Amino acid sequence: MEKYRKIDEKIGAGYKLIESDRFTNACDVLLDAWEDIKAIMAEDKVKDLPTLEEKYEWIGFVMNYVQDLEEQLHNAAVDNPQYLSKRIRYCEELLELCGDTDELLIENTRRALAESHYALGNKTECDRLFQLWLANDPAWGWGYIGWSDCYQFGAKNIKADYVKAEEIISRALGEKTLRDRADVLDRAVEIYTALGKNQQAAELKKELKELTGIPKSKPAANKPVSVIKIGRNDPCSCGSGKKYKKCCGK
Repeated sequence: MEKYRKIDEKIGAGYKLIESDRFTNACDVLLDAWEDIKAIMAEDKVKDLPTLEEKYEWIGFVMNYVQDLEEQLHNAAVDNPQYLSKRIRYCEELLELCGDTDELLIENTRRALAESHYALGNKTECDRLFQLWLANDPAWGWGYIGWSDCYQFGAKNIKADYVKAEEIISRALGEKTLRDRADVLDRAVEIYTALGKNQQAAELKKELKELTGIPKSKPAANKPVSVIKIGRNDPCSCGSGKKYKKCCGK
């Protein structure tokens, strides 16, 4: 298992670079580890990453590492746009190897892939990808959010286009089976407000309030309620060692 240990060491070295905010250096090391992972999977005929994770007692979780690498490629691209192309290639490879059981990983990777094309100025490819995925899954709320975010916030040297963002988010609101509707409504309110369409924004705020209102069963008035907020990228409180978004926060 020496080859697995060496990959583990590279991943650990990459995380140390992240801790010191050396994102481009970290990505170089983590991408090198990724090349080793692909080679091992081909050599050992491992079909997907979840299977690879089970073959060795990794220091961390492989499924966390592959998501962290995508996030760090985004950070690196802030200073060096060349890492957008590396992020695109990585996301394409990750989608091929991640298996088909982790829906959240697939969705997040798809968004990162399309957003990277947009940031490089390739709006046509960004639109094509989102249209393709949403045609297959028209209820994907965060797909519409990711697509509209590209136009709502723009990118380096790319101006925001609120009209296009509104077009996308309106399409989402018209989908009866939409998942994560509250999140879509929240984005829609921002877009309509920015466009000065205050009446529509007010109507959406009302719907959002009704959707996320007070639950039917209230806690006793004299009983204090303690709420612990866990970040999506924080370790899960159940003790699994996985990120919250990959464990109980799915």
